[in-house]
Amino acid sequence: MGTYDCKKVLTDWSNGTLTADMALGHSLQHIAELYERQAAANATNRKLQGALDHLENKVKTLQAEIDRLVTEFGRKLERAPSNSPTPV
Repeated sequence: MGTYDCKKVLTDWSNGTLTADMALGHSLQHIAELYERQAAANATNRKLQGALDHLENKVKTLQAEIDRLVTEFGRKLERAPSNSPTPV
């Protein structure tokens, strides 16, 4: 939907070249456009939130795997025979 630029509408209103009916029509068009943009922004926000949630879950999974590997490595080190030289 094409609308006049807000600044042009305000300028025409202040110059008296815009009637009240015309101003109301333009205002309604601008309000409708704002609702459309808000709906689009909300859809984008939902999409981004979904991607963020997925990444957070992936990080938690990877961190759990790192913690498991560190624990497993520590246990293997504790069980490994000591290779340190015997003092003479």
